[in-house]
Amino acid sequence: MKKRTSLTIFKSVIFALFLREIQTRFGTKKLGYFWAIFDAMVMVLIFAGLKSAISDNAMPGLDFPVFLATGFLAFFLWRNIVSRSIGAFSANQSLFNYVQVKPIDTLITRFLIEILVSSMATLVFLALGLYLGFDVAVQNFSMVILAIVWLSLFGFAIGLFTAIVGTFYETFVKIINIIMNPIMFVSALMYTVDSLPPMLRKIVLYNPLVHFIEMIHGNYFSVLNTQYVDYLYMFYWTFIPLFLGLYFYSKAEKKIISSR
Repeated sequence: MKKRTSLTIFKSVIFALFLREIQTRFGTKKLGYFWAIFDAMVMVLIFAGLKSAISDNAMPGLDFPVFLATGFLAFFLWRNIVSRSIGAFSANQSLFNYVQVKPIDTLITRFLIEILVSSMATLVFLALGLYLGFDVAVQNFSMVILAIVWLSLFGFAIGLFTAIVGTFYETFVKIINIIMNPIMFVSALMYTVDSLPPMLRKIVLYNPLVHFIEMIHGNYFSVLNTQYVDYLYMFYWTFIPLFLGLYFYSKAEKKIISSR
């Protein structure tokens, strides 16, 4: 038989893990795929309804529910990538007995699944928005896609770093889980940075997620801009955790495999 290359083995492992993860997460639940898409959609609709009721016509020139939805869908994508990455090693520990399966393969698999689920949720939302008559037109499609891809990579970097550190220090994982929900309210999902007072604006901009959300909003809506987006700051927050995560992983892979 022809010897398989490392790339072929990697693709086979990812595909097998992908099918296993899908079956584990959705296969045993009725309407599992349905709720995987509509969990985020329900949250978007709730917040959109509340915000619209409280401050009607808060942003002239755009449909406010669409503004909220773009922010929440992006945030849920980032949050789910990080959250799913944290538990990837422990959930697949038994598979590490197979030499072909590496711990990082489980993170990559979960990352791909979250991208798929988020893409499906976005398509459903766009169809619903068109049906209800909302203006879902994108001003700069390529930049919005770039922002989402970059945000996803940022989520993977934070997830990888947290998963590795959390394997040896459980307190670190608890801290990340605690701040996951509160950070939603300081990530410019329900407002723009420009609408904040100068002092509060300066504080909020320390949150890297704000720059990603502002990049998405500024390129999605023609009435908004990206004047507060710091691309260098986003670069540091993406590639420093990614570099550290990959470095620590290379040093700790054997310990991760043998840990129980």
